[in-house]
Amino acid sequence: MNLRLLAIGTMLCALAGCGTPEPPPAAEAPTAQRAQSVFDPWVGTIDRAKGAQSTVDEQAAEQRRRIAELER
Repeated sequence: MNLRLLAIGTMLCALAGCGTPEPPPAAEAPTAQRAQSVFDPWVGTIDRAKGAQSTVDEQAAEQRRRIAELER
């Protein structure tokens, strides 16, 4: 009987620990601009590459749509 209560108590404690905590409060946006770093040119390059990739993806989707229309 004691072993059963111990097992149940252990399971209840484990389940209680699985709860989600409250989300942290939203951080306020800094009013000052971010200082430049040596990584800024690379960050700009990454942003341009993401823009180019989205353009390529849009063109590929348009091409797929046209091919699908021609196959009908």
